[in-house]
Amino acid sequence: MLVAYRAGWKAFEQALAAANPEDPALAATMVNPVLQGVKASLLADQRQGMVGRGTFTLHPKLVALSASTATVVDCAYSTSVLVYAKTGKPVPPVTPPENDGVRATLVLAGGTWKVAKQTVTDGKCAPGS
Repeated sequence: MLVAYRAGWKAFEQALAAANPEDPALAATMVNPVLQGVKASLLADQRQGMVGRGTFTLHPKLVALSASTATVVDCAYSTSVLVYAKTGKPVPPVTPPENDGVRATLVLAGGTWKVAKQTVTDGKCAPGS
């Protein structure tokens, strides 16, 4: 499950760098409702000429597991910012690097673990926890 969770973040980071809501890695690692939300956000960024720069450093922990669902909590260190694709200038307001609390639910879909729900609380967790 932790590999699948990390793959979802990698897919998001990759799609965000190009503001590409159709990146196939998204559907390979996520299902609705989180997939729909991520695609909508990326489409909005694309329409406004924005892309993401930066990375997410993950510290996931599995806190619950059943035959078809898993819950992961994380304190992800984010250096991600939105920038205008044409100029590379940051989109205000610029958020400094921070530790974000994450709670994700993964489901077994077609024999593969995928992220189904995810809540991120900006700036709300202890580093590395």
